[in-house]
Amino acid sequence: MPSAELVLETNDLGYAYRPGQFAIRHLSVGLRKGEVLGLLGRNGAGKTTTVRLLTTLLPPTEGTATVLGHDLRTGGRALRQHLGVVLQSESLDFVSVERNLTLYAFLWGVPREVAKGRAEEMLELFELGHARQRKPWALSGGERRRFQVARELMHDMSILFLDEPTVGLDAIARRRILRYLKDRARSGLSIVFTTHILHEADMLCDRIAVLHLGRAIALDTSEGLKAKYGGAREVLAVFAAPLPAELRAQLAGELVERGATLLAPSEELESAATRVAFRSAEAESLLPWLSQWAHARHLEVDRMSVEAASLESAFLGMIGEADDGSAESSPVPGRVEGALAPGGGGRLT
Repeated sequence: MPSAELVLETNDLGYAYRPGQFAIRHLSVGLRKGEVLGLLGRNGAGKTTTVRLLTTLLPPTEGTATVLGHDLRTGGRALRQHLGVVLQSESLDFVSVERNLTLYAFLWGVPREVAKGRAEEMLELFELGHARQRKPWALSGGERRRFQVARELMHDMSILFLDEPTVGLDAIARRRILRYLKDRARSGLSIVFTTHILHEADMLCDRIAVLHLGRAIALDTSEGLKAKYGGAREVLAVFAAPLPAELRAQLAGELVERGATLLAPSEELESAATRVAFRSAEAESLLPWLSQWAHARHLEVDRMSVEAASLESAFLGMIGEADDGSAESSPVPGRVEGALAPGGGGRLT
């Protein structure tokens, strides 16, 4: 569990690219030491702008933020010494991959011998050993992305910002890097991680903030988001013996009254008579009711199962709700301001 020590805290932070046109607004969130905070959202939701704000690359136009004890507006020089940043844009030099790594470490004050050992570690971790003498611009797209992340990890930092660092990487490389980042977080490194790949956020992040139209609309653990926004899930109840037709009809009627949608069985006729499948947004609450219904009729339930909620279904549910809620409050097409109720879901602590 991450320490309670806050290393980053924002209060109503925002950035307007022109008057009244906000890329991000009312962002109030904290980051703990050793925590991985994920930023999820569609293209244009404000993820990259948030990273640029918190790394002093953009000046906030409203609100306040404290990062590692420094005011974001005035402490840029001192603050940047303690941050690592991997953005979507590439920055490549003309020396070899290996020399690039050691030189980058040297610029950050890492001792020579430490830099050499760390470079070997990064070359192995990011599978770049075969390309150590090649120039970064001569690497493939996936290799260049791995090189970018590896280079940033050559120096010591307190907070690491990663803006979609796994774009273009294969599944094996992504998993290796995510595991490494998780280990670094356990040792005390705080990480802000943006991604479009939901299972990455599920695997890596301690908490996830969902951004939509420039506002933060939710902040919770992955499991918390699934529980709140996972939507309808499938339930399968298997009885020890075939249900009589009249009881099956009675059960179907009562499930429909409780908002469930019955699903047609896909099994053979003999086994289908023992099974009842339905979809419901209240799947967990229907399980004890179903058990009591069967017990009252002296029916034995062999097993019951609920389809696990996914972060994808939760994300789609949140975005759908936000879109429904923004229709009346945002009459101007494309306007971010007023997309959610002022001071509403955008304030997260």
